[in-house]
Amino acid sequence: MPSKPTAPKAKAKKATVRIFVSYSHANVVQQAKLQIHLAQLKRDEVETWFDDHMAAGDKLSTEISRNLREADIFVALMSPEYLASRWCQLEYNRAMGRRAKGLLRVVVVVVRPCAWKDTGASDLKALPRDGRSVIDWRSMDHAFADVAEGIKGTVRAVRASMPAKARATNPNRARPASTAKAEKPRAMAKVASRVPAKARVSPKEKGPTRGRAAK
Repeated sequence: MPSKPTAPKAKAKKATVRIFVSYSHANVVQQAKLQIHLAQLKRDEVETWFDDHMAAGDKLSTEISRNLREADIFVALMSPEYLASRWCQLEYNRAMGRRAKGLLRVVVVVVRPCAWKDTGASDLKALPRDGRSVIDWRSMDHAFADVAEGIKGTVRAVRASMPAKARATNPNRARPASTAKAEKPRAMAKVASRVPAKARVSPKEKGPTRGRAAK
């Protein structure tokens, strides 16, 4: 009898990875080009967020702070203008603080030659390849295609670390305390059931040790 064809298994949904893009408004063209080259990643459960309407002020807005807190990857478009911007430095310093705690990955994209290594990111692998600035490539598309590939690798690394990160955050998740407590009486009952009936002595049958010895 021919076997029935099995229905194709549905693909497991990938974990969402959130990318925060930090840039100076002087580099809005490069930021737009990056978004185009990340379009394929956006179809693969990757969300990108950037703020193109920042108001003047000394503190990060609630929305910016929330998106920074929820981000898995922080992408900084480095340029002289980025380093000179108070807003950009506030975002960048916040991101580096989260990176130091192991909560965030920081990716540096060198848009134009600048002193980006002086920002505490000298130990990071910069994009495009070999830290060569975007304007030094044959075209902006060539440069950002390379940047997108580098970010794609970071997304894979983040996804690979997500299950371990969840276990580290809540080690009791797989075995709640209530379950552990319930298991203890059951385990004792199993041990008691293995003891032969003759060996079980009820409290009433037990007498003082001296009394039994005297008889």
